[in-house]
Amino acid sequence: MPTTTATLLRQHGFRATALRQRLLDLLRRSDRALTHAELEQRLDLTVDRVTVFRALNAFEEAGLIHRVLDSTGTSCFAMCDEACNHGHHQDTHAHFHCTHCGAVRCLPSVALPAVEVPPGFALASSRLVLDGTCNACNDTH
Repeated sequence: MPTTTATLLRQHGFRATALRQRLLDLLRRSDRALTHAELEQRLDLTVDRVTVFRALNAFEEAGLIHRVLDSTGTSCFAMCDEACNHGHHQDTHAHFHCTHCGAVRCLPSVALPAVEVPPGFALASSRLVLDGTCNACNDTH
């Protein structure tokens, strides 16, 4: 039986408020990463931008969601792998940014390449965003 959104929030130390549940539901049901603006548009609650921003940042820090920047520098948010936790993300996969429709999708089957940094450098994270046309946009052409 799938974990409810309220249970998932509590497992990560959050109170299951209406806003938090709705935000996480939107991300859980989406087949792609969503921008802050898209999430605000889809919310059926009246909340200010800062509150949404704070909730997203808290979810990211707790390992519930991860942030990916598309090729334009816009932050998009998607659900994390179950192995992620507070301050330690296991989402070591590539992302695909469709230059036609703008969608950003996780590609969990495409692992990030191993990178060796020079001595004295400490790698904190790496990202791979592939730009092109997604399968849905290719089917319409």
